[in-house]
Amino acid sequence: MNKGQSNDHDFVPPTQYKPRHTKQQPSGFSPLKLILRFKAMDLNCTISSSHIPNTINSSSPEALFTLFFTDSVIDRIIQYINTNAERFRADPVASRTQNIRFHNSYNQLPWKPVTLSEILSYLGILIYMGIYTEPHINDYWNTDGETGPVHQPV
Repeated sequence: MNKGQSNDHDFVPPTQYKPRHTKQQPSGFSPLKLILRFKAMDLNCTISSSHIPNTINSSSPEALFTLFFTDSVIDRIIQYINTNAERFRADPVASRTQNIRFHNSYNQLPWKPVTLSEILSYLGILIYMGIYTEPHINDYWNTDGETGPVHQPV
């Protein structure tokens, strides 16, 4: 590329300024002294135990899920999603221009607030997709068993 010339109207040439002074380190300073010495863990002596409360059935996936996603956490997720959506609905033109995915999509369905069952379904799909990974996102909606795995509908 020619020095200082570009057909990109956003191009800003790098500055030619050099720092006036460099920061002097105190004598005897070594950045390596700041790194703590590594101490290997002896895996033969570790005792593994879980701290799952006795009231939780550890063989129940739903019970384990509720340890991380309590009712108050799910309620807060729903509240934030709906609040954020209402904020964007207040000015749909500005929100459309801010989000590149929606520039040409004028056929969107109108927003309706999300519900508890929709959020739980969404989180279930995310967990499922984390366990059964596929190389392409479209593979999760595959209906032809010869071209790849067919997943059970949610």
